[in-house]
Amino acid sequence: MADTETPEATSPDFYRYWIDETVRFADLDPVGHVNNAAISTYFESARVALFHDSGNSPVSGPRSVVIARLTIDFRAELHYPSRIRIGLRVTRFGRSSLTLAGAVFRDDTCIATSEAICVIIDVAERRSVEIPADVRARLTGLAG
Repeated sequence: MADTETPEATSPDFYRYWIDETVRFADLDPVGHVNNAAISTYFESARVALFHDSGNSPVSGPRSVVIARLTIDFRAELHYPSRIRIGLRVTRFGRSSLTLAGAVFRDDTCIATSEAICVIIDVAERRSVEIPADVRARLTGLAG
């Protein structure tokens, strides 16, 4: 597992897969900074994009992805308006699961880091399934 406390986790150079997002006014809390739930949604958007790009769209098809564990470390405040980048990297593969390290950056400032243990499931059977070799290869190519 990746240690989200290591210096590598807060460096953009650690991540291989990227998406861009824009902070929305609706993402703010009453204090005026981006709410922790919005940060979690940024990570979700990156995971969904990664799985879609790997040929394993979590919203259609016979397989989907569920989160077995998610940790987020909040490192800096984020405000509106901002353009952000979310990076991901696969840090471990299991038979039916994988661990993703992630980070949200505004310019070179690390706003938050995450670690998600994702499990591939068969939608009809509602149980975990082995990660297909082609999906594993694409995930490795995109974010490994």
